[in-house]
Amino acid sequence: MAKRLVFITNQLPYPPQSGGVIKSWRLLERLCRDFEVALISPLKGTDPDHLDELKKRLPLIAVHTQAIDRPRTGLNFLRSLVAAPTLNVYRNQHPALRKAAIMAIAQADLVLVDHLEVFPYVPRGTRIPVALHQHNAEFVMWERSRDVATNLAEKTVLMVEAARVKRFERKACQRADLVFAAPNDQDELAKIGVARDRFRTTYHLGDDSGLTAPPLEFGKADDNLLYVGTLSWPANADGLLWFLADIWPKLRHRHPALTMDIVGRGADGTLQQAVAAAPGVTLHGFVDDLEPFYRKSKVFIAPLRFGSGTKVKVITAMYRGLPCATTSVGAEGLDLVPDRHIMLANDVEGMVSGIDKLISDKTYWTAISSASREKARTELAWDPMLDRHVADLLHLLPESTPPL
Repeated sequence: MAKRLVFITNQLPYPPQSGGVIKSWRLLERLCRDFEVALISPLKGTDPDHLDELKKRLPLIAVHTQAIDRPRTGLNFLRSLVAAPTLNVYRNQHPALRKAAIMAIAQADLVLVDHLEVFPYVPRGTRIPVALHQHNAEFVMWERSRDVATNLAEKTVLMVEAARVKRFERKACQRADLVFAAPNDQDELAKIGVARDRFRTTYHLGDDSGLTAPPLEFGKADDNLLYVGTLSWPANADGLLWFLADIWPKLRHRHPALTMDIVGRGADGTLQQAVAAAPGVTLHGFVDDLEPFYRKSKVFIAPLRFGSGTKVKVITAMYRGLPCATTSVGAEGLDLVPDRHIMLANDVEGMVSGIDKLISDKTYWTAISSASREKARTELAWDPMLDRHVADLLHLLPESTPPL
């Protein structure tokens, strides 16, 4: 008889079209082959529109959801100081989901917490094994966000929150029986006291359907840049605002006909205004099919200044063979060689000159396109990794034998 697993995540893991949602979906899909799975998830934004389709796609034994709308605001930060260990925990709390989690866990053999901020849904004293899937080393993201902030009040808030997240993250990882994390995140978590024997290595991969698409051709692409990502995520918004303010004007000076497409949901008013003020830049919101954008573009950009973990957007561009211009933050955890697999720069002038070369130099563009796609094909595959994760989870159960 299949063992029962409770999968607790921070938003509906469907449709799998961006960032961590792709990872959550692929993991949940794979778990349903070996476990009877109950899903517990807040619903955010347009999640309710996709709930019925998720239920049709997966043989889940139970689905417990609850709409939660608590934006990342100053007022909610103040409320979280009283009501929760961190802001993001507060933003994901709901009594109905807590009750559902308690009841589901009481009937389960195993719990997998997918995202740190929903870890409090696991009751203290839970006697079954608990695994934590760390999408990032969260405290690192807050510390890096603090470091790039220029407003004193904002920097102070970020300093306070980074310390809160670090304390909570350490306790959650120490409480879990197993922690899935990328190698670079394991290093950061070990520095704050998490035992290395708890870790199992994971990666955030992308939509690997791009590997089966025909190769892109330099001569058939426009002088166009492409960005794809969840725009409500602070690290993504910050990077784009930096790019539009400091890098885009210099690129347009060198290439007056250069254009850029930004694809993704959740752009706030500040980002929308920045796009409107940038000539040649178009904000598309969510789109169903990214292929036309990949074919028309010469460069994929991931201008991240903070964040942690592997970046799905970068890997997805590699699957498709579209050369990516990113920073050290965007490339971390992937063992990529600059100017072979990727164009990497951390400053404005380096980013401008690197993108300029990708736009203008066919030989350079073709070499990175080919090498990055081959790297993704051979080293960043889904199935072997997810099979290992299932085996790791089964090993937590008494008298269990991993699948052959």
